[in-house]
Amino acid sequence: MTTPAITAGDLMTRLYVYADDSMMGRRFGTEDNIRATSYIEREVRRLGLRPGGDNGTFFQNLTTYGRSIDPASTASAGGTALVIGKDFTGTQIGNRSGTAIYGGMRGDSVMPEQIKGKVVVVTTPLASGAAGRGPISPALYSGAAALVLVGPAMLPPARVNATVTATPNTLVGAPVAETSPLQLTITPRVAELLFGKPIEQVTKGTEGGVLAANINFTAAPVPTRNVVAILPGTDPKLKSQYVLIGAHNDHVGYNNRPADHDSLKAFAEVFLIQGADSRPSPDALKDPVKWAMVNGKIAAARRIRTESRADSIYNGADDDGSGSVTVLEVAEAFAKGTIKPKRSVIFIWQTGEESGMIGSGYFVDHPTVPRDSIVAAVNMDMVGRGFPSDVTGSTKAGGLIYGGPGYLQLVGSRRLSKEYGDLVETVNKEGKHGFTFDYEIDADGHPQNIYCRSDHWSYAKYGIPVVFFTTGGHSDYHQVTDEPQYINYGHMADVAKLSFDLVLRAANLDHRVKLDKEGPFNPKARCQQ
Repeated sequence: MTTPAITAGDLMTRLYVYADDSMMGRRFGTEDNIRATSYIEREVRRLGLRPGGDNGTFFQNLTTYGRSIDPASTASAGGTALVIGKDFTGTQIGNRSGTAIYGGMRGDSVMPEQIKGKVVVVTTPLASGAAGRGPISPALYSGAAALVLVGPAMLPPARVNATVTATPNTLVGAPVAETSPLQLTITPRVAELLFGKPIEQVTKGTEGGVLAANINFTAAPVPTRNVVAILPGTDPKLKSQYVLIGAHNDHVGYNNRPADHDSLKAFAEVFLIQGADSRPSPDALKDPVKWAMVNGKIAAARRIRTESRADSIYNGADDDGSGSVTVLEVAEAFAKGTIKPKRSVIFIWQTGEESGMIGSGYFVDHPTVPRDSIVAAVNMDMVGRGFPSDVTGSTKAGGLIYGGPGYLQLVGSRRLSKEYGDLVETVNKEGKHGFTFDYEIDADGHPQNIYCRSDHWSYAKYGIPVVFFTTGGHSDYHQVTDEPQYINYGHMADVAKLSFDLVLRAANLDHRVKLDKEGPFNPKARCQQ
């Protein structure tokens, strides 16, 4: 059992359930994710919170459909047939072909007249991310036949799952408009087929061979849902307003290629220091010194566990099991503790973040409370790491950032409201939480584009002040090695305590959190960090 106090032990107890192998990676739109959300629902019911979902329940069900690629779909590069899920992925219907042109790191130097009718191949630090969200907007490539991101040698599981299995989406079936490019992800090997050399050696504007793709999907309804719970406020005048705190309940599932866990862990620590956001160079992958480091780590692991453990499940202990159980821990502290807020508090576990912030987007478009009654939001995604050895991100200039004691990244806290950002700092200082906030990842124009990549953006686009707490990336990001045994539970408990105090302070203000600029806000506008 857990206690009303926020403790590392409680968080560990919850996470070893939520990120267990039995949850099979909690992928959006699967029975595994339903199982995970059922666990959350049982917990909030036990805590005595008020249902905030549909028809007096804790669930908000989404209208979604599972898409699986038609086996007859085809793609080729330079005349060489490609294999779905191994060489490429695609998440849209379309039949396009064109000469490849390299658009560089973000395609900024490629002019519209250069790309008309072409297949624009782009490399980006986020091309290997789970859902391909990031700084690249298809609207920038209007007129191109296709926009192609070069991913890692082994395509990320979420992208493969989105292609070869029934992956939910709220919008299904319409072919790509003639003015919009078809979007694909390919491996470096396919890029080399197109340009005749490794993509690292290709200069911007270089033309290559022809890429052709004819993609079709089938669709069927699938169950997906958010979990929403409410703690009513104590003030008769303010209880109709809400402070929201949330995390995403999904991860990326599993793969069908079991491999030795310790070997994968060692490889990631040496070659994938930012997990799935890493792009080791061909030269690095041939470095005997690095391979000696890998072998040394495997040998050290074998001294602890002599037997090999096959692993194929992306448990998502940090991403975002950590955020999900932290929200639960904060919810219990409010529900069972003696301190109650004046405003009401919404606790939400959003689905489909890994597939494009689908659950949070659905909630703000179909809110179960008046949207303008939400005065502030706290989003937590990956709050369980931040060790000194973890590469938590990169500076705008490309330098590596490391974690450490009291380390916490803040994103978005002053983008809509200076008052809200100042409040976070005040709560940290007056509460003696001892955090050192890292704002580097929130810099305008930062290539990782974190402000636009997690659920806080769904609220910010409607003018709701947000703050995003994260301890940042690490070598286990979107790897099967993201497991509960590698979490820093004491640090995570500190994040939970800070979050509790921030929600309480925002809920007890004698005024709404002030926006720097009043609306109207355009929720359809492109996100810009």
